[in-house]
Amino acid sequence: MKPAKVTRIVLACAVLHNMRRMWGEPNPDVQDDLDEQPDVQNFDGPMDGRGVRNRLIEQYFV
Repeated sequence: MKPAKVTRIVLACAVLHNMRRMWGEPNPDVQDDLDEQPDVQNFDGPMDGRGVRNRLIEQYFV
């Protein structure tokens, strides 16, 4: 993205944030699940790219 476009997006977000605060809208619910990490099993299979990728897909996305 071009820097000018990124600047316009950030400016629009700031304006919307300030309008929300000015109108007294409540903060959106933010979940603090950052401290909770899933249990990860050590990978003991072959260390080739496809094997590692498939293991990650099975563990996190299936």
